[in-house]
This record gives sequence, structure tokens and C-alpha cells, in this order.
Amino acid sequence: MANRRRVHYLPAMSLATTLSQAQLRNHFHACAFVTGPSEERAVIDPFFVEGMRRGEKAVYIVDPEHREEHEARLAACAPSPDLLEVTTWNDAHLKGGSFDQERMMGALDEMIREHAASGRAPMRLVGQMGWVFSSPPGIEQLVAYEASVNEVLNRGKTPTVCVYDVRRLSGRLVMDLLRAHPLTVMNGVLHENPFYTPAEKMLNELQHRRAMS
Repeated sequence: MANRRRVHYLPAMSLATTLSQAQLRNHFHACAFVTGPSEERAVIDPFFVEGMRRGEKAVYIVDPEHREEHEARLAACAPSPDLLEVTTWNDAHLKGGSFDQERMMGALDEMIREHAASGRAPMRLVGQMGWVFSSPPGIEQLVAYEASVNEVLNRGKTPTVCVYDVRRLSGRLVMDLLRAHPLTVMNGVLHENPFYTPAEKMLNELQHRRAMS
């Protein structure tokens, strides 16, 4: 009888709970695919508001054209001004006019370490990722960054959500981003991601792609 190939099924999703109430333990990096600003607010605002209620600082990296709008809306819910920081992707991901994954990870690591040294509760971090659609210099590093930054966020135990407008993504990029994030948010609910691929394997695949292109 011919040998039958063993089929490995993906594990069922667990951890299903609203993003705002999630208690993260093993992974801290989530990807939220949304279909516009209204859905983003419905998912992200409760996440920040609940965190600030617990004394956890909210850090929001947004489109510079809408920074003041986001800051005003969330400031109305902040128990104190020091619990909210709204900055822009021009001062974070695109600082200096290009995307550099090592610079960005270094800046995140420094921010998390400085916050931890203050003795305060871990912050909650959200990054709008609309900057990727301008195809800035360094954009080819995006997926490698999303895979590699897990280590920084896990070390600092910092709940972090990357927000992408799924309407503007190619199918291939959606799958790559899914595989780079251990957690995913769907309809406001946080799940363990069955498509997650550990960074070492993901980076090897990306290197192989580059070599074949």
C-alpha cells in the first residue's frame, strides 16, 4: 500500500475576545484589517479607552493630515493628558523621508524601555499603515519588519496593533502580513492567527524570493 501523506491541519483560533478586553501573554503584535476610518475607530478607540482607564498610556501613530482630529477625539476620553500621545508616521515609520526597519525597531525598543523604566503600566501602541501606499523608499522592507518586530514587542510586553485598509491591499500582501503577525483582529475580536509563521522562517522565505526575482 502506498504511503499516505500526513495532513497537518491548522489549529482552531482561540483567544477570541474583544481587542479592548484582551489579556495578552505570549504574543503582543496584532494586525487589524479594516474597511475604512469608521471601522478603525470602532476597533481602536475602545482598545485605547480601556487601556487608559487602567492607567496604560495610548500611543497612536497616524496620518499627519488627521492627527489633530484623532488627538481631540481621544483626549476627550483620557483620564489625564499624559496617558495619550498622538504622533504621525512622518515622525515614526517615515522619519527622514524613508522607511528603515532597523531604525524603526530601534526607536520602538528605546521608547518601550524608557516607558518601562518609569515604572508605569505597559503602553498600548497602534500604527496606521496607510503610508505604505505611497511606496516610499524602503517599502520593500515592510514584511521583514512586521515579522522581525515581534521580538521587540514581546520583550517589552507591549500590545501593538498595525491597522491596514484591506481594500487597498493585494491578495499576496494580505497573506504576507497575516503570516507576519501572531495575532489578528477581525470584526473587533482578537484571535490567535493560524497563519502565523515564525520570523526566522518568514525571513528565509523572503530572502529566497529576492534571490529568485
